[in-house]
Amino acid sequence: MSESNFSPIHPTNDIEIDFDRLEEVSLGEVELKRELLVALLEVIRINLDAIKQAEAINDYPTIAKCAHQLKGAAANVGVSSLQAIAMELERQAKAEDFSSATDLIMALESQRLGIQSYVSTQLPQ
Repeated sequence: MSESNFSPIHPTNDIEIDFDRLEEVSLGEVELKRELLVALLEVIRINLDAIKQAEAINDYPTIAKCAHQLKGAAANVGVSSLQAIAMELERQAKAEDFSSATDLIMALESQRLGIQSYVSTQLPQ
């Protein structure tokens, strides 16, 4: 699943995956790919919940930390679209500028749904 005109602040369920990277970290094993992406979904859930709570009280350091964790987790398995969104959210949190925070949070949620869909359709148990 890929979107050629991907924008980090445009919510979309389309995800960009570096399949070479995913293949490398999973050693080519389908079950390991599934486990890695399911683990990423859990990292997204935990950090997205924390980001939403932190946004409500303008806790920029927590948002930056959570976005950084998402960025790294996405990079590790090659989900470049999620990595781009998290990078932008981290940048905005560090600058204490949330002009598009709502869009970025919606985009994170959309990415979660896209990854979930990919796992269930392309890597079923």
